[in-house]
Amino acid sequence: MEPYWKLTMDLPNKENQKGVENFLMHLKLANRSDVTIINYRRSLENFFRDMEDAYSSISSEQILDWLQKNKSHLKKTSYKSVLAVLSSFYSFCVQESLMEKSPIKRRWFPRLPQSLPKYLEKDEVAKVRQVSEQLSIRDQFIVEFLLSSGCRVGELHRLNLEDVDLENRTARVLGKGKKIRSIHFSERCAVLLEKYLGTRHILNFSSPLIVTRWTGQRLSINGLQTMLTRLGRKAGLDSNLHPHRYRHTFATELLSKGAELSFISDELGHASLSTTQIYARIPNHLILLLYRKFMG
Repeated sequence: MEPYWKLTMDLPNKENQKGVENFLMHLKLANRSDVTIINYRRSLENFFRDMEDAYSSISSEQILDWLQKNKSHLKKTSYKSVLAVLSSFYSFCVQESLMEKSPIKRRWFPRLPQSLPKYLEKDEVAKVRQVSEQLSIRDQFIVEFLLSSGCRVGELHRLNLEDVDLENRTARVLGKGKKIRSIHFSERCAVLLEKYLGTRHILNFSSPLIVTRWTGQRLSINGLQTMLTRLGRKAGLDSNLHPHRYRHTFATELLSKGAELSFISDELGHASLSTTQIYARIPNHLILLLYRKFMG
């Protein structure tokens, strides 16, 4: 397996090389996700490959100048993400007593409009389910599992057979921060899973739950995402059917049925209730509309 927490290039300054690799190792030891560490690594590589000075002597003006030069290539959200990565790196340096204070200024962070979570409407959910019936039993199960459990696509990818309790319709998933939690799935999902497992030739407790058709190896996250995106196009949705839209749909449906934010937070595996507050921004009239759509 590729050591994703290590730089993929030699930086011009050796002190920067050592500092960034120490920071990435810190993220790994803190159980940050592989995807998060890779994104941090790429952002820091992009920044420090343009810097000959050591990180400890790079001024605020140099950083701001680099940000301004690269701003035109980035969306506002991407710009803010890069800035957040640099801020996190320099905060680590301060905590480790490698520097007295961070050169990153809070006023540099752009104020982005708070958007509502992108969920599927009831008729869109119906379209997705209808079109998924043309797919394999495996893919039908994947769609229903995401819609009825609200789990992350990475959590589904990591599931093994031993993690699933078909009788009680629960599964133990490994979430962010390597935390294990129980999630629940629908009766329809359980039926599809039982049918799917009936098509598998070799089964043992440690077997991956979702495998490729040809090799029998664990289906990759990219494979899951590709299938779900294609499904969205076949269903004629106006926007991309990213896996996280299933998660948002699950949460907003719970909200429309009167579930407390604390319960939704537990089901989604949020480390903090503040993360779940995104759903609290949905106006009351939309919640009422959602309820009537889902419940009649």
